[in-house]
Amino acid sequence: MTEPVIDIENITFAYGEKPVLFDINLKIQPGEFIGIIGPNGVGKSTLLKILAALYPPGAGNFRLFGKPLPKWRRKEIARKIGYVPQGVELSFSFSVREVIEMGRYPYLQGVPGADPEGSAMIQKAIELVDLQGLESRLFPSLSGGEKQRVLIASVLAQDTDVFLLDEPTSALDLKHQIAILKLLKQLSRKENKTVILVTHEVNLAAQFCERLLLLHKGKIVKDGKPDEVLQFDLIQKVYGVDVYIDINPFTKSIYILPFDLKDGNSEGE
Repeated sequence: MTEPVIDIENITFAYGEKPVLFDINLKIQPGEFIGIIGPNGVGKSTLLKILAALYPPGAGNFRLFGKPLPKWRRKEIARKIGYVPQGVELSFSFSVREVIEMGRYPYLQGVPGADPEGSAMIQKAIELVDLQGLESRLFPSLSGGEKQRVLIASVLAQDTDVFLLDEPTSALDLKHQIAILKLLKQLSRKENKTVILVTHEVNLAAQFCERLLLLHKGKIVKDGKPDEVLQFDLIQKVYGVDVYIDINPFTKSIYILPFDLKDGNSEGE
C-alpha cells in the first residue's frame, strides 16, 4: 500500500473547555473520495478543519505525506491541501475572477512571472464549474449557489493533491450538485486527487463517495464503504430516526428514506 497522504493517530480537540473530538484515527490514501456524515454538532466541520491543518489538535499525531505536520510551512501546506469552507462572505467587492485568482497565492513568489501556469489553471477552473460569462461579476452580487461554485473554482485553480470541502453542494441546485460531485469524482479517479467532503446529503454521498466516515458524539463510529456504514441499526441510533434502506435501481447505490413510525409519513432527507 502507498504511503497515506494524511495519517492521524489519537487526535483530540476541544473549544476551550468543551471537548469536541475524541481519539480520532485515520489513514487517507491518494485518490480516495471520502464523505464525512453525521448529525449536526458531532464535529464534522471541526474534523475537516483539523485535516486542513487549520486547527491544531489538542493531542495526537498528524503526518502529511509522511512528514509530521509541525515540520511543514504554511505555504507548503497550501500547495498540498485545498479547503472550501461553507458560507463564506468576503469583506471587499472582489470580482469572480479575482476570487478564483486567490487560489494561486501559494505559488506566487513576489516577482513577475513567478506563476507561469496560473492563467491556464484559472481558466480551466472557470470552465469546470460553469462560470463562463460571470468572471467580471462582483462576488457579493452572486447567488448562494454561484458563490459556492466560485469558491470551488478557487480551490481547483489551487491545484492541490487534497481537496477538503465543507457542505460543497448545500447551496447548489440539483443540476450543479450532480455536476460538482461528478467533477470531484473524476478528479479522484483520473488525476488521483484525494477528495474529502462533509455533507448532510447522505444519499448523494452514498452514490459518489467510495468511503464514508460516520461521526457521533465526537467519535468515528463507523468507517467503510457506503453499504457497510449505512446500516439500519446504526443509522437509527446515530440520527435518532427510523429509516428505510434500499438500493437505487438506477445508480445501484444504497439510499435511505427517513420516516416516522408513529404516523407512517416519510420526512425526507
